[in-house]
Amino acid sequence: MSNEASLEQKLSTTTLSSVAVQAGNVSIVIAVLKCGKWVKLQLAESTPNLLEIGSNQDETKKLLHDHELLLAKLKVSSDTVTQKYMKSL
Repeated sequence: MSNEASLEQKLSTTTLSSVAVQAGNVSIVIAVLKCGKWVKLQLAESTPNLLEIGSNQDETKKLLHDHELLLAKLKVSSDTVTQKYMKSL
């Protein structure tokens, strides 16, 4: 067994935070995980599915608008997540 493999077995993953963002009828939950020196974002939940394109043009336009709002809110939330991570060090 290599040293790298044994090191990976000793590291545990800890949830630092969860971030929930909603825009219109679209919502996501992202888990902020820490493993050793690494911080990872993991999509925990998405409603509707992020790959949903809508069943007609109006629904598609609404989903696109809601996803754009969601992205803008995520950008604002990224500063908060960064600050929480820096405090955890």
